[in-house]
Amino acid sequence: MRYITFFSIFVLVISLFSQEENSSSALPSDFFAGALEDAKSSDDELGTQRLVEVKSSKLTPSLSLSTSFKYVNNPEKNSVITRKRDGTVLDLSLMFMLGLGEYGIGDDILSTPSIMLMHMRTYNDPVRDFGDEMRLFDVDVQIAGLSVPFVLPNDFTFTVGSTYVRPLQFRDDYKQISFSNTPNATLSKIIPLENGDIVSVSTGFSYTFSNGDTLEESLASSGLPTSLIASIVTPSASSASPFDLQNGITHSANLSYIKTLTDKITLTPSFNYSKMYYDKGSNDGREDTTYIAGATASYAVNEWFNITALANYTSKETNGNLAPEFKDFVGGFTFGINHSF
Repeated sequence: MRYITFFSIFVLVISLFSQEENSSSALPSDFFAGALEDAKSSDDELGTQRLVEVKSSKLTPSLSLSTSFKYVNNPEKNSVITRKRDGTVLDLSLMFMLGLGEYGIGDDILSTPSIMLMHMRTYNDPVRDFGDEMRLFDVDVQIAGLSVPFVLPNDFTFTVGSTYVRPLQFRDDYKQISFSNTPNATLSKIIPLENGDIVSVSTGFSYTFSNGDTLEESLASSGLPTSLIASIVTPSASSASPFDLQNGITHSANLSYIKTLTDKITLTPSFNYSKMYYDKGSNDGREDTTYIAGATASYAVNEWFNITALANYTSKETNGNLAPEFKDFVGGFTFGINHSF
């Protein structure tokens, strides 16, 4: 297995992979950017709304199945010009959400906790423009999350939670690449406009705890000879876990404008800013800043089936040398099936 690192960059976590030596064979940084955001998103563009009284404390399960096909102009998330080339990505995901009821706190606060389980598989270059070259980046991602929003007066919502993520190499006996746990807190506000549109603003902080294979274990799984591994790995690096280097705090802010064109079509441009401050090992002092400008157009075919067109432009800046700066454009379509029990 290649030497891979993983971390989250958004309030919930956005997966980021990089390599110690910036080798061309490692998973790209920000390879799974957006995976967690997709996992936590729902059909309710307005989020949890404030209720005057508690309606019910019963459990409310729901199941979502989605597939997306996207064009990516920088699939390796790399700044090296000679390695830049466009490609395609196919994502398949299955998500289970369970609402844990609605609980009134005093006269003005309502809590609506929920848990989420998701399994997503990513196929790179499904049309095989480059043969088997991109199979290295194919991976499964398993996500489990707990979210506890508190709906406050004046359309404010304060949410605390935690998200656990682990990517797996399904082409290599489902070997776990790494795992991370990210507790987070977010404050958001819904601003209704006179024309019926909605502005949503949010800001929050999260801290990522991460871990994974040591460098020696990663090299051994790649099939390299033992003698060669011994010459590469120093005694101090043998027991070091490179994924601990991805620990750090992230601050993020998001602005979305939700426009309902018809009773079935919704247009949502958005802008997201996030900055991660590392505090572990050789990454101590490193700062990554990511900007994402995007838009989605969603068409609700019926109450259980929807089609979404999306376009995102990402720019990442860093003062570190373990992951490159890059720019990337992604565009495509997502087909989703949702069922509430």
